[in-house]
Amino acid sequence: MINLDTNTAIAFIAEGSTVRNQLRLFVQDQQLIISQTALNELLKIVEYSGGVLEQERAKRFLDRVVVVADQPSIAACALQPTRSLDLNDIIILGTGDHLGIVTMTADAKAVRAASAQGVDFNVYLHPSCSLTGR
Repeated sequence: MINLDTNTAIAFIAEGSTVRNQLRLFVQDQQLIISQTALNELLKIVEYSGGVLEQERAKRFLDRVVVVADQPSIAACALQPTRSLDLNDIIILGTGDHLGIVTMTADAKAVRAASAQGVDFNVYLHPSCSLTGR
């Protein structure tokens, strides 16, 4: 299993994504999960910023992922939010930590901020990608 954060889900559905193929290679034949918090963030972003093509791709993408309840690890719950590490980051990264799986993310700042507080998450970092509105 692989935990997807909001940035990763956007990279999968963005029109003209330059990292989609790289991400597909990494997740090949693995179950994809997304926490409820990441899903909620994604749906808001797609609704307000996604174009028709991206909204359709988001629907197909969400048919392939399993939504799991937020369940951050004990270590994640001990983290203090900062400018670079907000509560949603803690929940999403912490859910992957609780499940003992890799979390795919483009949010290197959040990962570094957690590490600075002594919590190192198992992550696959990738370049970010934005929705185009197409």
